Amino acid sequence: MALKQLQIKRIENAFIYFLLLQPILDVLAYFDIPISLVVRFFVLLIGVIYLMLLPKSKQRKTALMYFFIFALFMLTHFCLNWVIKTDYIFISEVTLIIKTIFFIEMLILYFFILHTFSKREKGWQLAMERIIFINMSFIGLIMLIADITGTEKRSYDMLAKEGHSGWFFAANELSAIMAMGFCIMILYMLHQKILTKKIVLLPFILIIIWSMLTVGTKVGLGAVIITFAFSIFVTVIEAIKNKRKWVDVTILIILSLVTIIALPNTAVGNNLNLAFSEHLDTGKGNEQEEEKVDEIIYYPKPILSGRSDYFSHTWEKYKQAPISQKVLGLGAEGESPDSHMLIEMDFFDWYFSFGMLGIIVLLFPLIYLVYKILASLFKTRLKILNQSTVLVGVSVCLGLGTAFVAGHVLSSPAVSIYLAVFVNWLFLLTKNSNSNV
Repeated sequence: MALKQLQIKRIENAFIYFLLLQPILDVLAYFDIPISLVVRFFVLLIGVIYLMLLPKSKQRKTALMYFFIFALFMLTHFCLNWVIKTDYIFISEVTLIIKTIFFIEMLILYFFILHTFSKREKGWQLAMERIIFINMSFIGLIMLIADITGTEKRSYDMLAKEGHSGWFFAANELSAIMAMGFCIMILYMLHQKILTKKIVLLPFILIIIWSMLTVGTKVGLGAVIITFAFSIFVTVIEAIKNKRKWVDVTILIILSLVTIIALPNTAVGNNLNLAFSEHLDTGKGNEQEEEKVDEIIYYPKPILSGRSDYFSHTWEKYKQAPISQKVLGLGAEGESPDSHMLIEMDFFDWYFSFGMLGIIVLLFPLIYLVYKILASLFKTRLKILNQSTVLVGVSVCLGLGTAFVAGHVLSSPAVSIYLAVFVNWLFLLTKNSNSNV
């Protein structure tokens, strides 16, 4: 029994420190060192072993039952498309399934891992904040080195648009990671009790702000604005109760002002100016009725960034599909393993790929945790809201919002692991309002 407990503890510690490997795996993937695929697949197998080793409990029983239903659905989905689809590409289908499984499994695994970790470690939250801060700092430094050496990867194929993703493959995925992680960086800085430590952390925060604006996506800019707005708001409220917190308010305001001043000279500032100019150009000469119609049709395209074309294509294919595929999903789209067509709005991608039944099965654990979080908030009449719950909550909202609007969250293991951790982190904070920092 003692040996079994030791094995469980080792696996849990490994999963906590596995978070530190995320940006390293992504950089290695950029340099065509395919370790990330092997490591993440191996982690999936270890996760199943971990669940089997856990002591018998109601939660474990529910998790195993869900995994059985989930596996049964995925097997049925796989076999159906193998039989029905004439353009079936085995690698594309398997890749889609594994990427989807990764988020679901991480969401359930970290439910148990963080629960145990929070009971075992008094300063569990500060430890988690430190891990995320290190990851974000690593990403920021890699972006800076790539920029200085001129070895960065452009975010856009369009020459008029600026931005780069450093030594990371996808700008959208990188933006989503930094959007969620930036909140935790701010939270970690706020939780430092000594002013000197706060000041030491500021250069890393400034680098990640620069990185988010340098990628050139609207997600990064939106995350910076939202994070500063909520962090200043909640810190002002706490400063009214504790005068020492006014130092934090001052730091946050200074960081916000620096960001606003620097914005016009950044990649995202250029891209926003470009989009605004294009919108003004399309608005000229709209006196005629035909031009008004053209303007109405044109307007959503900059917002959707071409997603409407993929949506229309997939919707037409979905309407023509047999009822079995409407229920169990169309599977992966694309003519080759590397051309899997995505709407880049994750919940729509899930719906079309896995069908009406699939979206219910896939979203069940996420909906359950979100329901429990909201129930705790309303039960306590929002009394458990503080810097931790608000900023971790903002991270979760940014992750889910990005998944809905821009995609590349639920479909990317590099991003989805962060969302899985933050959802369970928020669940713990709302469940245990007196959690230790």
